[in-house]
Amino acid sequence: MNFIVNERLQWKDLKPKGAPFEYPEDIKILYNDWPYGIDEDIAHLVIWTKFELEEDAVTGRITPEVSKEIDDYVRKTFASRINPDHLIWFSNWRSLKSVHAVEHFHVMLYRPDEAFIKEITNGDIPMSAKI
Repeated sequence: MNFIVNERLQWKDLKPKGAPFEYPEDIKILYNDWPYGIDEDIAHLVIWTKFELEEDAVTGRITPEVSKEIDDYVRKTFASRINPDHLIWFSNWRSLKSVHAVEHFHVMLYRPDEAFIKEITNGDIPMSAKI
């Protein structure tokens, strides 16, 4: 958690400024440091949030309301620059998350414009590319 918060996200704290998706400061888009070994034409991004993504206590999956909030955010953030058919997002349920300490979900983009990716990730480079 310390590495992700301090080094990757460079957040001083995890306290959200406001409601989910209300403030850009509560969200950071970075490359997935260790992508799933998928097609090289797919950019695998992680959207980290300071706010909770409410889950169903029984299934560990996000609630339908949160799913809609994420979908709205993803469409607003990416759909104007990416063909909607080349865009998908998902949130791992609790038992599959590799990082539990900081909320996040995944976005995959097929053949995105590199300048756009550089812009939304603030020039991020995944750890897998640095090693």
